[in-house]
Amino acid sequence: PRDGRISTIKEIGDYIETNDVVALVEDLPVKAKIKGIIRGLLRNGTEVWKGMKTGDIDPRGIKEYCYTISDKARAVGGGVLEGILSHFNRLAL
Repeated sequence: PRDGRISTIKEIGDYIETNDVVALVEDLPVKAKIKGIIRGLLRNGTEVWKGMKTGDIDPRGIKEYCYTISDKARAVGGGVLEGILSHFNRLAL
């Protein structure tokens, strides 16, 4: 909502409804745009600016997903590993 320091009210793994207050930036509330489970949230006290993304909400509402790697993250990690192995294989030739 504005520039300042974020003070979190909720935690990763908490279930929230649309418009629940998740955090405060200075004195202004940061409200959830959708309902679900908080999957990511900036650390308390982090400097933020107006329009900055402050967290992730998973609308599927499955708490276990907060503590596992997503399909997208697994694909990115696999691509990085493939690039590293390709680089070192070329060096070994």
